[in-house]
Amino acid sequence: MLDIVRANKKGIFSWLIVLGIVVVFAINFGPGSLSKGGAGCGGAPAYAARVNGKSISAADFERQYENLLRFYQQQAGEGFTRELAAQLGLGRQALGVLEDRELALQEARRRGVVVTDREVSEAVHQMPAFQENGQFRYETYLEAVRANYGSPGNFEAAVRDDLLYQKILGALVETVKVPATEVRAQWAASADRASLQFVRFPVAAAQAEVKVPDAEAKAFADKEGARVEAFYKENADRYDQRAKAHVRHVLARVAPGASADEEAAARKKIDEAAARVKKGEDFAKVAAALSDDPNTKDRGGDLGFVSEGLADAAFAKAALALKAGEVSEPVRTPAGWHLIRADEVVPARKVTLEAARLDIARELLARDRAQALAREKAQAALDAARKGKALDELFPPAGKGKVTLGGTALAAEETGPFGAGSPVVPRVGAAPELAQAALSAKAGEVLPKVFDTPSGPVIAVVKLRESPDPARFEAERAGIEARLQGMKAEQVRRAWLEELRGKAKIEENVALLGAAQPAAPQP
Repeated sequence: MLDIVRANKKGIFSWLIVLGIVVVFAINFGPGSLSKGGAGCGGAPAYAARVNGKSISAADFERQYENLLRFYQQQAGEGFTRELAAQLGLGRQALGVLEDRELALQEARRRGVVVTDREVSEAVHQMPAFQENGQFRYETYLEAVRANYGSPGNFEAAVRDDLLYQKILGALVETVKVPATEVRAQWAASADRASLQFVRFPVAAAQAEVKVPDAEAKAFADKEGARVEAFYKENADRYDQRAKAHVRHVLARVAPGASADEEAAARKKIDEAAARVKKGEDFAKVAAALSDDPNTKDRGGDLGFVSEGLADAAFAKAALALKAGEVSEPVRTPAGWHLIRADEVVPARKVTLEAARLDIARELLARDRAQALAREKAQAALDAARKGKALDELFPPAGKGKVTLGGTALAAEETGPFGAGSPVVPRVGAAPELAQAALSAKAGEVLPKVFDTPSGPVIAVVKLRESPDPARFEAERAGIEARLQGMKAEQVRRAWLEELRGKAKIEENVALLGAAQPAAPQP
């Protein structure tokens, strides 16, 4: 399964950019607690990377990672877990997108590309978040940007960067031309369509039925020592973990450039919170009542886990010095004053290969057996379908059927139409062999084998099969030409960015990338 995903990952990722699914900048008024100028752990969050000395924040990385993860899950289903994302290097993909954007911005400035104040103003005035009844409302604008970016200047600088990025990419697109013969050929490929009814047998579900006794895990480790060691090296970040703490906080915000009186008022507010907690009042209730962090206030100040390198340095130092249940002294960060409580503390630990050996062997053996079990179930279902049983009879819709795998209900689904040029089968994911088989079959035909997909084996029946109709070409030509131009523009963009990367100095926060990995198994 992983081999298929890896083989098609580059193609999928290019399509993400072409289709505009990956959002490298968003006007988002609900950023995470580590967001730029926001509440949380400070207005100067940990960096994710530095591109020619310019920092990319951890919050921007987190948002980009979540965007990519959601896309893959929409394509491959819930079987595309965070663990699978880590194995595929999704964190590095997300960081690469942000690094590319910063390289583009720097090159645009070097070339003298300019975004005028008028362009920024027009963009801001058109944003729905600042409008009421179709009219721009200045008070709403000020309140939102001060709360989330510290000042209108910070926000407008971010908007200016976004417009600059669009301009430099737009200039690249203008250089791309698509020959008419190529448009015709692409139309013929896309008009050659099929849709499938399919049943997926998730490996993750099958794993719930797999048991690996210690003796069998040990025998596997002895026999497959090289494979165990390779897994350990490939997943080094899982076995060398920094200390982390699950914390709550109360924030008394101090805006950039605040007066001495405003600073004193914020400190007084945090002292009041500390006094209430010392008297025995529940920390979460105090946070809900007093905190200026809109993203955590309703959760009792819950920030989740923080560690060194993933939060403001002063905040992280104070949080990691606490024991579970302890509350810090007031802490000053660029966002203001904080009171921090540690709900849980996980000490740093280095898991050696020898200590992890049995758990890795168990994981690998369980995965192998789950894949074999899922394929066995799929093959049995395929045999029944080839004898005339309909898939929706074998696997009725969710809620009506009783066929399960590892407690997960199995049901027949439909992909919807897809063309010969698509690298992804809708609702299935990257499955080029499956797509080719569908386009080589007739409507109603049961496809002849079990196909591997990102989340597990699939069997399928062709529901729709359409061939190109020349009479429709003119009506669809413009759309095809636009898509081809986008794809060619992406090729030009990639070559341009590779050239910029070759000249750039890029430093990446390895600890941040490691945080996107799943936790190591307990030895």
